Amino acid sequence: MARRLANKARSKAAPARAQSQRGKGKTEGRDRTAQQRLTALERERDALRAELARAEERLGLLEKNQADVRDRIAWALDSLHNILQGKG
Repeated sequence: MARRLANKARSKAAPARAQSQRGKGKTEGRDRTAQQRLTALERERDALRAELARAEERLGLLEKNQADVRDRIAWALDSLHNILQGKG
């Protein structure tokens, strides 16, 4: 019930002059807040792009290292296989 009364109190119309004065301050505040949020989001986007570039570079290095290790293991297995065939 208290909520209904509060909603009714808020729904009353204010004089046009008071509404226009109140609206200007809110609009300016909203614009400033929206601009600040936009700036923060752009900074976050740029940071995430830089982090993604670093992660992709790191991934490339890890894939190259994995390929090198795989080649070394294959070489070692071939060498062992050749040794075993030579003894038999």
